[in-house]
Amino acid sequence: MLLLTSRARLKYLALIALTLCATRTNAQRPPAQPNAAEILHKMQKLNVLGSVLYIVAHPDDENTRLIAWLANGKKVRTGNLSLTRGDGGQNLIGPELGDALGIIRTQELLEARRIDGGEQFFTRAVDFGFSKNAKESFEKWGHDEVLSDVVRVIRTFRPDIIITRFPPTREAGHGHHEASAILAEEAFKLAGDPKAFPEQLKQGVDVWQPRRLFFNGSTWWKKNLAEIAKPDSGWYTVDVGGYDPLLGLSYTEIAGRSRSLHKSQGFGAAETRGEMIEYLKFIAGDKPKTADIFEGIDMTWGRISEDENIQALVNELIAKYSATEPAKSTTGLLGLLHEMYKRGLNWSNAPGKIDEAQSLVIACTGLSIEALSQQPFFSETNPVDLVVTNRSAVPIQLLGAGAIAEWEDDIAEVSGKHVAMGATVKVHFEDWVEPPYIDEPYWLRRPHGNLCYVEDASQIGVASTKREIAIGIQIGSDSTNTSGTRVQPIYKWVDRVDGERIRPVYVTPVASVVPERRTWLIQELGSSINVDVVALTDNLSGTLSCSAPKGWTVLPTSVAVDPMKRDERRTFTFQHTGSDKPEPGMLHFLFTSEDGQSKSNKTLHEIDYPHIMPQVYYTPAEVKMIPLEVKTTAKTVGYIKGAGDEVPQAIEQLGVKVDIIDASVGSAGQLTLESLKKYDAIVTGIRAYNTTKELKDLNPVLMKYVEQGGTLVCQYNTKSSDMVLPDSLFGPYPFKLTRDRVTVEEAPPTFLAKDHPLLNTPNKIAMSDFDGWVQERGLYFCGSLDKHYTPLIAWNDPGEQPLNGGLITCDYGKGRYIYTGISFFRELPAGVPGAYRLFANLICKREP
Repeated sequence: MLLLTSRARLKYLALIALTLCATRTNAQRPPAQPNAAEILHKMQKLNVLGSVLYIVAHPDDENTRLIAWLANGKKVRTGNLSLTRGDGGQNLIGPELGDALGIIRTQELLEARRIDGGEQFFTRAVDFGFSKNAKESFEKWGHDEVLSDVVRVIRTFRPDIIITRFPPTREAGHGHHEASAILAEEAFKLAGDPKAFPEQLKQGVDVWQPRRLFFNGSTWWKKNLAEIAKPDSGWYTVDVGGYDPLLGLSYTEIAGRSRSLHKSQGFGAAETRGEMIEYLKFIAGDKPKTADIFEGIDMTWGRISEDENIQALVNELIAKYSATEPAKSTTGLLGLLHEMYKRGLNWSNAPGKIDEAQSLVIACTGLSIEALSQQPFFSETNPVDLVVTNRSAVPIQLLGAGAIAEWEDDIAEVSGKHVAMGATVKVHFEDWVEPPYIDEPYWLRRPHGNLCYVEDASQIGVASTKREIAIGIQIGSDSTNTSGTRVQPIYKWVDRVDGERIRPVYVTPVASVVPERRTWLIQELGSSINVDVVALTDNLSGTLSCSAPKGWTVLPTSVAVDPMKRDERRTFTFQHTGSDKPEPGMLHFLFTSEDGQSKSNKTLHEIDYPHIMPQVYYTPAEVKMIPLEVKTTAKTVGYIKGAGDEVPQAIEQLGVKVDIIDASVGSAGQLTLESLKKYDAIVTGIRAYNTTKELKDLNPVLMKYVEQGGTLVCQYNTKSSDMVLPDSLFGPYPFKLTRDRVTVEEAPPTFLAKDHPLLNTPNKIAMSDFDGWVQERGLYFCGSLDKHYTPLIAWNDPGEQPLNGGLITCDYGKGRYIYTGISFFRELPAGVPGAYRLFANLICKREP
């Protein structure tokens, strides 16, 4: 929020507002108008100056029960710092993986924090998948780089207490978990040291020393924790199961709703009631002398000044608050703001308090401020209407408004526009931002490895950024009573079923260049690829050109794009016509407008799920060209979808026709043995036995399909409560699923059955076929194998015993059953040649 006393002050503050946004903006969804009880709850929080930072490794690691209790029960500022955005995990709700999954999980965390009242932060570390120890994590991320990020967040958030979710030992289970605790302990000691990361001090970040560090133990890991956590053992207990009558919820009910936002991981949670004990082990700092973890920490305004005037003003606000007439509190709130500024309060000495008071001014007036766009995407002109409705008896006058952006500081002249009670005023911005800068996740603007590149250091730690419009407002008739706020432009529409919906407004390139696939397996001359151009502006025309890697000839090198209307899509075909000692390389595509002023070499992707705001991100408009010698005897494959993957598209590149088998409600009974016999092989998608309940009834039919000569390839599943069948019934003979995995993608394979057809026909699989793999070898391998199964390959991570359950097979009747934990869902879309050769063997029919 911005405090504005004149139009000149508004202009000045608009210039610095980007910095405020970058360090404090977390939301992608406009804040909801709080009701009268929620306003009082927020007023009560004004009198609490304590803060706690919870530190974890991934989205979903955080304890939402503790966060909800801290933010709402103790009313302290509560932050959650996740080292990663969960980019390396799996996705239960769709096909997005990698960076796209990181976007989803970022938004899920932001939605969760909207419910439990916390704030969200991240480091630049990229989730590279399961890690078995912290040493591996630091080798990939860079220890000092991520430590610097943790120190920066501590220095900017300024917590009194830090709480870790995991211990700094192998008991943490995951190398990232272990690393998060190690970094938290190191950062706790360094954040207050000016000699540690001194470059941050030059960038305007002050040192800060937290008072205490705790570890949040869990009875889920240690069933006897209640016995361990006895008095004088260093453990402290808190009951987080309290009830807040202003919110009408217990903190554990809030936590259940918050936790259930982690939908991509399937973490729906119960909304529990009653006592709920959490266990906190003291690690470092000054140990509390009583059972209260906040003992000795002044959480009143007295920590700033011995003068009790601010505390008295807030107390008076709370005492005089009228739930039926919240607008009466605006005078007192404005007086409080004047006092705060008179005493020189700012983010350093009273973090968040000026923002909280500013937001309460707007909330008490019921003022509705929206920045509405006529469409969700803009590439050139981007008009926005600022719509202000006064829903109180307090006179409102607009002082000014302007876009907050890195390249713009113009302020629209709206001085003198009065907004009477019940009235609506509209201010039109014809162009509120300047192209060609585009909206995309800031951490993905540059290519990255295991650490994201963030050009603007002030954005390190920030969950997400979004352009906003700053508005200066005079409250009442006194010209000194001024305030301000920021709003994000949105697009609003009405759905016949869902009613009114909103989404963010994005600035895009003039066109999206969309290759039909990310990889192009080249086996012979004459193969082709289609590339679409999607117009993201009106009257688009120009040229689409391609640039082939060394050793390849792709024609045409350019093609004219005749005028296209907005949202029109047109397809162009490019053909491989020659090669000379080709190596894998990137085929680049570029659209250039007719006047040469606008260019696009990006593919726009949209993520749209009901529980998060729609998101946009980009990938380079390029295709990996791969020379590949691969054979397959399969002609037609049936694919039963699971949690979502791109394996069907990869199989098609082998020249195989792929049919998606509909196993949805009402269809399983129609999938008879006769209807399945047309397929040379049937493949089940990842986690299909976790997500597709119809497989319970369909599986016996699949076994008969194998028995009568078919090939069934079952990709990995997880052993959990959502399995539609016991793992012992997945195949024709029993086996058990384990948590075993091989995380080192370079781990050498050992061929356990060198002469088996799956390793020889029609492609002879060699050690070289396991070069260039990404992220991991595989996960959730099989164990306790029935004697009928033949394990084909063994792997092991360094220092561990070999695992043989990554690829198993058995003959059953006339056919063949295969279960694999190999991460084909990662390797095939990444264009790993050896993975294609091995998978081509798996889908071939068993020879009589």
